[in-house]
Amino acid sequence: MEKKFHTLTITIYDRNKAYKKIGELLNQYSDMILLRTGYPVKEKNAAIIFLIVEMTNDEIGALSGKIGQIESVKVKSTTLNI
Repeated sequence: MEKKFHTLTITIYDRNKAYKKIGELLNQYSDMILLRTGYPVKEKNAAIIFLIVEMTNDEIGALSGKIGQIESVKVKSTTLNI
């Protein structure tokens, strides 16, 4: 299967519940992550993480699915046609 570029936007609504789980999961996929940037919103106990990854459609689906199962987290992925 062909690898493509994708973006992932991860919104964490409760950092106390989800930050550690998200960090561990992203560490497992670190070899496919090209860019990772985050913005903590401390006063609201939230955070936004933006990723650019190079993965197959199956891999992005697996990662998005795992992230989406974490409580108080929403994820949105987009495939780039480059």
